[in-house]
Amino acid sequence: MIAKRLQALRNYMASNDLDAFIIPSTDPHQSEYVADHWKLRTYFSGFTGSAGTLVVTQKVAALWTDSRYFLQFDDECKDSEVTLYKQSIPHAPEHVAWLCDSLDKGSTIGVDYRQFSKSQIDYIFDFTSPKNIKLKNEFHFAKEIWTDRPSLPNFEVEIHPLEFSGETTASKLGKIQAEIEKQKAHFYLISSLDEIAWLFNIRSRDVDFTPLVTAYALVGTEQTLLFCNTNRFSENAIAVFEKLNISIKDYDLIAATLPETTSGKRIVTDSSSLNYACFEEVNGEFIYQNSLVKRLKAVKNEVEIAGSKNCMIKDGVALTKFFIWLEKELENQTISEYKTGRKLDSFRQQQEYYTGESFPAIVGYKGNGAIIHYTAPEKNSAEVSNEGILLVDSGAQYKDGTTDVTRTIWLGGTPSEKVKTAYTGVLKGYIELDQLQFPEGTTGAQIDAFARVHLWKKGLNYPHGTGHGIGSFGMVHEPAQGFTTGPTTERGTTPHLPNQLTTIEPGCYVANEFGIRTENIVLSKEIHTTDFGTFLGFEALTLCYIDTQLINIEELRKEEKNWLNNYHQLVFDKLSPLLNEDEKQWLQKKCKAI
Repeated sequence: MIAKRLQALRNYMASNDLDAFIIPSTDPHQSEYVADHWKLRTYFSGFTGSAGTLVVTQKVAALWTDSRYFLQFDDECKDSEVTLYKQSIPHAPEHVAWLCDSLDKGSTIGVDYRQFSKSQIDYIFDFTSPKNIKLKNEFHFAKEIWTDRPSLPNFEVEIHPLEFSGETTASKLGKIQAEIEKQKAHFYLISSLDEIAWLFNIRSRDVDFTPLVTAYALVGTEQTLLFCNTNRFSENAIAVFEKLNISIKDYDLIAATLPETTSGKRIVTDSSSLNYACFEEVNGEFIYQNSLVKRLKAVKNEVEIAGSKNCMIKDGVALTKFFIWLEKELENQTISEYKTGRKLDSFRQQQEYYTGESFPAIVGYKGNGAIIHYTAPEKNSAEVSNEGILLVDSGAQYKDGTTDVTRTIWLGGTPSEKVKTAYTGVLKGYIELDQLQFPEGTTGAQIDAFARVHLWKKGLNYPHGTGHGIGSFGMVHEPAQGFTTGPTTERGTTPHLPNQLTTIEPGCYVANEFGIRTENIVLSKEIHTTDFGTFLGFEALTLCYIDTQLINIEELRKEEKNWLNNYHQLVFDKLSPLLNEDEKQWLQKKCKAI
């Protein structure tokens, strides 16, 4: 099937004088997860990971992705001609230099400008210009090949109420409009879906696992345009927006509207997210800077923080019931990884305000746990039994918040010293970062090593960042703060501020043997102020027991034991009032002090 699709693409390339084609994993809004309509890279490669770029020439089909997906690629693309090129840095555009080195002078590369940001196309131009290699906008290419391509989503748009958002649309728009005036500009052009959802307090289900609305926005000091099909809004919602001087125009009218509306105007935008097709339609003067919305959205208000804490209790109850169920079921039978993940979701569905998973649940038994973004197939997934190790990384979307939690548990038998060493190093790394105090303004790259140091001492490491921001009924991987070894990445260079939600998730993985990860969501907060400035720290919000069977207790310092005991007491105190007596007793045993 993939071979036929690649051949059809190559036939199209030959007919249109294209020497190569670049197909990224994104949509016109640079989204991490995309609607089925935009899963072009998956369609032509068979690779389903959320990050990766496919490059096709008449001779080669090559896919670039990072170490999180190497094992997944080997599994999904083993029977195709697609070749893996291993990125040394996640999301790095290493394919560009390779492709330009491979092509002759005067060659032509096909791209869909809607899928590339202004800054990405500028980067490509830096490599293509010396060889006079041209880029050609081929936004219709898929229509001739993908004949049953899914339509763009058209679900109803819901207003996210003040009881969950904590701030009105008028207030948020006022902050952006003040920034526009400060820049002596007329408009702010936004294409990032999570920023639009937050700014306008709107939600829908256009994208899997993320309650986003497919839209563009042109925020003006006098009038604001929201490009999203009008039939998706109720009459009441339209009336609310009209009172705020927000006009709703159909999504496809963005290209026709921009030239006239922006003529002679100054437009603020973020070149890292604005797609190149929109850039070409603007007639005014651009002012490029980092997103005005991103930095506001990252700092949560009191309502969002309270909502997140409430979500953690609900999530903790669901996880407790799930692990009790799993333990009992495995006494008599095996259960597939896929069914295990579905059962976990069923417990979350019982919780108030639940709307869906926040990402595809990762249920990795034994060696499958080493596949960092593993998704168990519905058919022929591994059978989980009451022995060995299981990694469960999952999360949910609730109307009052978003969750993401990982636990690694031992199901039975005698664990090897190798497993216990890795598990203990991961736990010590988590505690180290959880308890860290640092000056305000410290960046993710400065902090990341604290979570790794205990693994490094054992000659161990892990090939991913240590954490990412979390949205409020929004993106599970929300920019911009986080923890990473990449000093030039957004997560690496962004300072941490009070009242941000971030994950801490160190891990350790041995191919074909085991995967270990412990992950909590933490809230950043001010600890104290000294002569050396304001210092921040973290408060763990996730509420789920941490398996103590795999810990080398003698390796834990007194303060690490105290942290674990205090955390387990918190978990029990918060969750036990919502459990029946049998469940309370089970959880009490799991939270027993060490």
